[in-house]
Amino acid sequence: FIMTGDGQFYFMEMNTRLQVEHPVTEMVTGLDLVEWQLRVASGEPLPLLQDQLKVSGHAIEARIYAENPSRGFLPSTGTLKHMRLPEAVEFQLNGNVRIDSGVREGDTITPFYDPMIAKLIVHGRDRDDALLRMALALKQCEIVGPSTNIEFLHRIVVSEPFSAADLDTGLIERHHDTLFAPSKVPKTQALALAC
Repeated sequence: FIMTGDGQFYFMEMNTRLQVEHPVTEMVTGLDLVEWQLRVASGEPLPLLQDQLKVSGHAIEARIYAENPSRGFLPSTGTLKHMRLPEAVEFQLNGNVRIDSGVREGDTITPFYDPMIAKLIVHGRDRDDALLRMALALKQCEIVGPSTNIEFLHRIVVSEPFSAADLDTGLIERHHDTLFAPSKVPKTQALALAC
């Protein structure tokens, strides 16, 4: 809170940490904000002034979670029996795909912490290019073990309203039938034939 000398009272939010979406800023500026933060904390000045910053292209971040979108996004637990995430070289995009993750194949997602598996960040010439790159990157993600939101994220990225940037907090509810896949529960007849 801030109060002026004449008694006026204001609320101001200040985050003295990097936002979780800082990789998006790093992708469009080419700057390492973590390094900057450490340098400033050591007493060094900021390496560049505001008017020296350059922004290039468009970046999008998708957060891959161990959760089940069709069950109200309930967290999912279990061992990451198989985990394959895209690498920039697979797409020949000159480093336009970034993965930030604190887990690896064989780790267990427990109910005690945030079920985030990875942040997938892509950079493109413009928004359409970044959307295409994100769709390709999500298709390359393979996780066996806990349920994930990967297919849901892909359906969002390729959906018409998201592509057109017709975004608000009601997007998921308005496009529920498109964004949520039909249940993959096999029919009784298929189960009988399998037996």
